[in-house]
Amino acid sequence: MATVKPFRALRYDPTQVAMERVVAPPYDVISKDDEAELRERDPYNVIRLELGQASKADIEKKERYLHARKYLDEWRRKNVLVTEQNPGFYLYEVSYDHPFSPKKLSRLALFGLLKLEPFERKVVFPHEKTHASPKVDRGKLLRATQTNFSPVFTIYEDTSNLLDQLKVKLELGKPLFDFTDEQTTHHRLWFIQESDMVKQIQDVFDRKRIFIADGHHRYSTALQYAEEMNGKGGGGEDPNWNYVLTTFVRFTDPGLLILPIHRVVYNAVPIEREIFLEALKKHFILHSVSRSVLEKVSEGAITEGFGLVLSEHECYLLELKDNTTARQSMPTGKPALWYELDMTLVSYLILEPILGITESKLEWNVFYTPSVGEAFEKVVSKEALCAFIIRPVNCQTIKDICESGELMPQKSTYFYPKFPSGLLMYHH
Repeated sequence: MATVKPFRALRYDPTQVAMERVVAPPYDVISKDDEAELRERDPYNVIRLELGQASKADIEKKERYLHARKYLDEWRRKNVLVTEQNPGFYLYEVSYDHPFSPKKLSRLALFGLLKLEPFERKVVFPHEKTHASPKVDRGKLLRATQTNFSPVFTIYEDTSNLLDQLKVKLELGKPLFDFTDEQTTHHRLWFIQESDMVKQIQDVFDRKRIFIADGHHRYSTALQYAEEMNGKGGGGEDPNWNYVLTTFVRFTDPGLLILPIHRVVYNAVPIEREIFLEALKKHFILHSVSRSVLEKVSEGAITEGFGLVLSEHECYLLELKDNTTARQSMPTGKPALWYELDMTLVSYLILEPILGITESKLEWNVFYTPSVGEAFEKVVSKEALCAFIIRPVNCQTIKDICESGELMPQKSTYFYPKFPSGLLMYHH
């Protein structure tokens, strides 16, 4: 099944930089303003290597990726970035505040390398569809740098609770990194190179299947790159490019938080309000509700229906009238659970037939956010036509969808918090 192995990480030297100033969120949540702020924060911030979200025009700029390679080579020469002397795994603990409630949570993860497997082998499972342009962008960056600057985030089943056992032992020593970022999130990372611990870890992953939680674009890009390189030959029996930097989190980790991702439809989509509401009534009963009800939808406290925002004071809970009739308007041959997903109902009963937003247009017409507040702001400011407030899904649903061979729509889950870019890197 899955092959997981230790590696010699490329990482910052903590005597040369302050880690809280040089790590960054993953590229796909970095806006242009965020990117500018990160560049100003520290001359060695990983944003110069990882880069932020790319527009269509950005992807065409070859120098964008050459600059990343230039910084990578320069920082390695200066020993700002160093390569671990021995291969190992890394245990990572993140302690954080829930973004929308007063809860405090903590999550454990293991950093290692995952052997790239085509999805049809059913060893590594994706759980949602991806957009095209990020794969082009990430592919160009990987070819220019041969480096993973942030990990693929995966989840797996483990009843042994090995990570908790390792943490008890490792806390007797000093972590490699221990810092708190500007969000008051606390990060601790320990290096594991002892042969008995390394073997314990590899034994746990023997015969395991791995489910991608976040980083589908990164995984697909790395797989495509490996296939290209293997086609050229010359990499030895098991070349480095056949692996991707990965974090592994247990399904049962109490700090594994999955937020829903709400859909905000930009004003570029022309439709009159009354026509829109009337069209919705074909498949849905519209219940007029308050904003507070939609906040409960986002929290998973309401088990039937999803939300629609047309203004601060015009909100609806959309209740599906009839499953059988709805399915006639949706793709056939899917597992039953797929037809029940809010994201599926929004995509195939509203976005495409009513608003004319097909799958190829989603990327440019729909804004995604885990924040109900941000969704409301976009609508109230007239930047958006409307917003759909989605219920969260759980790990079991993700696993069931994966094992059925099906995929959720794009941006179905938001695993929080994201793993920071630049904490550890993998250079092929």
